[in-house]
Amino acid sequence: MAVAGVLTGAAGVARAEPESPDVAVVATRFDKLAYQAGEEAAVSFTLANYGQVDAEHVVINSGGNGDSWELGITDWGGVEYEGEGVNILAGERVTVVLRGVVSDGSYDVGRVTIAYGFGAANGDYDESNNIGSARASVPGATGIMMGDAMYDQDGDGQLDPGEGVPDVKVTIVGLFDIEHIATVHTDADGHFGFTDLPVGEYEFRVTPPAGWWLVHGGNVSHVEVRRTEYPGLRLEVEPVT
Repeated sequence: MAVAGVLTGAAGVARAEPESPDVAVVATRFDKLAYQAGEEAAVSFTLANYGQVDAEHVVINSGGNGDSWELGITDWGGVEYEGEGVNILAGERVTVVLRGVVSDGSYDVGRVTIAYGFGAANGDYDESNNIGSARASVPGATGIMMGDAMYDQDGDGQLDPGEGVPDVKVTIVGLFDIEHIATVHTDADGHFGFTDLPVGEYEFRVTPPAGWWLVHGGNVSHVEVRRTEYPGLRLEVEPVT
């Protein structure tokens, strides 16, 4: 007997739920907005399990890149890689707290950071949302920023006598919690500089004089000021043709 109207598509068929947990980091927070070097800090990671299966023995399985401004962990809250971890029931959330000490390296750059990923012993349906990161300020230190604007006429990549370009406008705008804006112009030899800048990250704006433009990059970029490092910035400009 012939059968008419056979469905060959997937309409009306429910998607099977994954037989594994689905752990996600939904919030990461320092317990303060700002610290001093040597101060203790606590960081809360809120973990959710969006899956239909309980997540077992959830521990840290990634993170930490060795930056001198990372929080130095002294208490892993039981979720270190070889630790017992925490269990998260399907559809539930838990909060774990890591504690550590703010390093001198954080003072040098004006911030303390943390970033770790988490995973369950019985798998994870989606690992793209398992990492939590946060930062807090470590104010107080200052640094300098110096550089040159040049027209590299001989193409040797060096600032030779007569290649400095004057009157290039350079403006820096503090990012995050740095409330600092300053503007200078390059001198007759193409040099510019800023002193006593709060360490941290800045927006860096360059405006060449009329008839000139930047050879590389855009007019707005980001730079960083550190207490113990004094990199020279090189701005290459050329006449508009």
